[in-house]
Amino acid sequence: MDTYLALALVVMASVACSAGEDASGEAPSTSTVRLTSPLPGFRRQCEDAAASLGFAVPCPKRLPLVSGNPIDCSGPCVATAGGGETLDRIFFLNVQGYDSKESSETIRHLIVEARRIERAPPSPCYEGVPAGDLRTNGREVAVLDCPPSSPGAQRAIMHGEGAHAGHLLGYWDEGGVRYVVSVHGSTKPHRRLVRQLVSSIEIIEP
Repeated sequence: MDTYLALALVVMASVACSAGEDASGEAPSTSTVRLTSPLPGFRRQCEDAAASLGFAVPCPKRLPLVSGNPIDCSGPCVATAGGGETLDRIFFLNVQGYDSKESSETIRHLIVEARRIERAPPSPCYEGVPAGDLRTNGREVAVLDCPPSSPGAQRAIMHGEGAHAGHLLGYWDEGGVRYVVSVHGSTKPHRRLVRQLVSSIEIIEP
């Protein structure tokens, strides 16, 4: 197992965003995934993570449902990534099994992550292939198509990038912090979901 995942599973909470909303407070149904407001205490959890890490963190205002229910962090939204000299504490939201109109056999996994730029790997995912960019809420977000995991990748990964294997990943740098949103899959609906999540993000200062 990738070092990142082994460490993150011990210390992180499982949690799971959209440019607009209707009168009910829910995101418009423009993709296969319904986005809605997280549980009321979620923003406070983001504030606590920012205070603990000492840098600004990304706090989505819209997240998927899991089993029909809104979500938050089940613990601190902080994970340990990497190992040895690259061991680091990062902001990490991990959502597995979110509700979707896709087949039940489809992997439904997304990540929202942040770390200091000087501690970040050269690329947010190992051997990610550039897949254009997107602009939303004044942010210019680079998009990468992250290849599936492989034994060679697992040996080479030093910062925990393996968590994004098989994902479509968007990232941007702001205020000395690298922000990442990734979704497993690479179709147009997945790209739309990345955009909606990025659009929903509020940056919470420590």
